[in-house]
Amino acid sequence: MLTDTHANDEEADRMANLRRVFAAVAAEDPQFVLHCGDITDFGDDSGFEAYRASIPAALWDRIRHTPGNHEIRWDVTARERFRRWFGPTSYSFDVGGVHFLALDPTQLLQEPGLFGDDLETIRRDLEGAGAMPSIMFLHYPLSGRNHYVNDADALLRTIEPYPVRGIFAGHIHRNEVDRFNGLTQVAAINTRSGPFYLRVTERADGLARVLVVDQVTLGASDADAPTADLLAEIPLNAGPGETAGPVRAGARIEHDRVALSAIAGPGAVDVSAQLYAQELFGAVGDREWVPLNRTGGSWSGALDATALPPGVHRIRFRAADASGAFWHETVTVERRGRSISMPKWELALGGQIQGALAAFGTTVVAASTAGNVTALRITGAARHVMWERNLGAVHRATAFTTDGSMVIVPSADHTLTALDAARGTTRWRTDLSRPVMSTPAVFNVGGADRVVVAAGDRLFCLDARGAVLWESEVPRLSAGRAESDGSRVYVGAGDGRGYAYDLNTGAPLWSVLTNTRPDTYRQLIYGPWDDWIEVLPTGAVLFSTVTNAIAVDPVTGAERWRLDGSYIYAPGVALPDGGLLLTTEWGVVDLIDPATGVRLWSAQAVPRAVNAGPVRDVRSGRVWLVGVGGQLTAIDPATGEVTVDRQLFTANTFSTPVIVGRQLIVGAQDGVIRGITV
Repeated sequence: MLTDTHANDEEADRMANLRRVFAAVAAEDPQFVLHCGDITDFGDDSGFEAYRASIPAALWDRIRHTPGNHEIRWDVTARERFRRWFGPTSYSFDVGGVHFLALDPTQLLQEPGLFGDDLETIRRDLEGAGAMPSIMFLHYPLSGRNHYVNDADALLRTIEPYPVRGIFAGHIHRNEVDRFNGLTQVAAINTRSGPFYLRVTERADGLARVLVVDQVTLGASDADAPTADLLAEIPLNAGPGETAGPVRAGARIEHDRVALSAIAGPGAVDVSAQLYAQELFGAVGDREWVPLNRTGGSWSGALDATALPPGVHRIRFRAADASGAFWHETVTVERRGRSISMPKWELALGGQIQGALAAFGTTVVAASTAGNVTALRITGAARHVMWERNLGAVHRATAFTTDGSMVIVPSADHTLTALDAARGTTRWRTDLSRPVMSTPAVFNVGGADRVVVAAGDRLFCLDARGAVLWESEVPRLSAGRAESDGSRVYVGAGDGRGYAYDLNTGAPLWSVLTNTRPDTYRQLIYGPWDDWIEVLPTGAVLFSTVTNAIAVDPVTGAERWRLDGSYIYAPGVALPDGGLLLTTEWGVVDLIDPATGVRLWSAQAVPRAVNAGPVRDVRSGRVWLVGVGGQLTAIDPATGEVTVDRQLFTANTFSTPVIVGRQLIVGAQDGVIRGITV
């Protein structure tokens, strides 16, 4: 087993290391090899070609791959490229009386993971395996301090009835062994940084079966013998922590405390609890574990709830057995209290609502990765479903035409579809020959609409009937949204540059390099590849990256000002007084003078904000921001005063909400649209 090879044809030393490692693995003649993802730096064909070339021909067909975030984070092919090289991203197979299950919780164009609707597929697969012990392998390590997969707690509940005995993972670039819920999890050191891999063998102890995991480290040269050090043992018959669980737990809010109760398994010697760190996103970290008190067969205690806003929160329980193995369980609890906002309704779409919502008048349109597109009419505190359609998977926002008569839907099935906004019928459908993984922008030019959208490494301009007027190259990729000033179109690309094109012809006019990183990979990740470009009131064009917001001249591309900060993901908000609100991925909201780039105030609004940007309520003047962890915050744009108002949900959100009348409409990765009066 190995992981995090990060193949890159521009990294000669790294590729030499990979060739050496795979030659050593091939010499061991393994039955098969597990690769737990981050195969390449950024999932392009040149990286996959370099990786394939490093592997002896006799070994290739024995390697079982699962994708990492580095394959999917910048994948505008919607996994098509990965499948072309390696086959399916989720699958299972049996070897030697053990069931192996490859899991893929990666999310297209995002960093962390989510199982979502795949949980039912996993359950059916394990049901089919019966009593055979199962080993899962995936990129992200789960549970404990690992906050890389937002619904890891749901996975543990899904697999509880089945003999899942082990997990192999990567991502964290170090060895880490955890024992919980009847399984042993082994996260492995990365092969990118040295000649490392794991050797897994089976040892029979009488009737007991055990997988022995050794870390193999090659010598400094081929003349030096490798070393093998025991890393972990994975029992296949009975798993660690089983006697500490299952844990049946409950929680309720009593004033400023969370009252806790739990019944653990007979082997539990300690039970503790903590508030789930909802603010952590794609990261490792922990909160304080508070011990519970034992009375007979039950455990009880309390957590401090003083800092919890109204809304829904998660509580984690952890029962330990005498060996130090754990059983994890998670429950939700709702805190009632006064807030400006008030949830009124929910509507499940299925899949994930990853793109921003779109609104025109009283109509709101949401689309999901399950391909479901739904239009709602918003009245007062209520909603009415106008129509529903099922198209290909949608990962970015839809857009209305300028008169509100049509909704333009980008889809991973290679199509851009215009739906009648009132009835949902198809007005036109154009095949762009590649997944459409960016947000369409609609501009009115001389009384006629133009739709501009990126698909892969191409930028398309279509008329109001869906005919392609022109297409131009966008180097490498673009996953954000274009903008126009009426004569030029501006877009961020995957080569670290921002580009200007002639709106009428698509001819490239100029480009500006947003960073001076020394290689293709870093130019991509430090560039404006996912930016919603903005034309400022001064006429300047704003390109944003993970390090800067850069305002440039619209005619020449010459830099006017530059501001430090990771402003790439959340769209900005123009205020009536001429100010510009920009939000960093770290949840800081800044009021900017668009003429000079000077910060007028800065405020920490939410822990993290990714893709979901702020929206302004024209009635009250407040600005609302939903953090990636579901925290709703009100911001006074005049002063920067921040009010944490409510914890809306425990899902993540990457979807910028909309305000219609007195309702804030929010979409999230649990596939649910919510209406909240503000």
